[in-house]
Amino acid sequence: MHTIMNSKSRQKPAYPAFIGKDRELLRLVAKVAELNRLIDAVRVALPHELASACLNATLDTSRPAGNELLIGVNSSAAAARVRLAGPALIAKLAAVGWQVSVITPKVQVALQLEKSSKTKDLHLSGGAMAALEGLAQSVEDPGIAEALRTLLSHHRD
Repeated sequence: MHTIMNSKSRQKPAYPAFIGKDRELLRLVAKVAELNRLIDAVRVALPHELASACLNATLDTSRPAGNELLIGVNSSAAAARVRLAGPALIAKLAAVGWQVSVITPKVQVALQLEKSSKTKDLHLSGGAMAALEGLAQSVEDPGIAEALRTLLSHHRD
């Protein structure tokens, strides 16, 4: 079914306007869109808890034995689970149009998110605590006063 568009119902292009008609940028936008579709297909095909460990994906079509799907994951445990899910993942991706013969997970150490540990690095002296208490009592803004009281309570613990 075709729809007829009038001048008022023009669609915006699928890429930012600054790209214009630059061929290299248009190719780059198309490649990024393809990679986004690929990682979305991979994440949909995997169990939810494993899908969240997949950081990126690309398809290497230069192999004579077939297309190799490289999946960047955030841990070696996720890489092992992706390897185990490989045959089922290949079948699910084939069902949605991606031709893959080999899956290779790669641990992306540089992209791993560090878990921050909460430490108290700042210790306030007794004089600083007294000054902050006086400020909390004298400040007119209730939000700032509450913030100062919260800060003081964290440093009393």
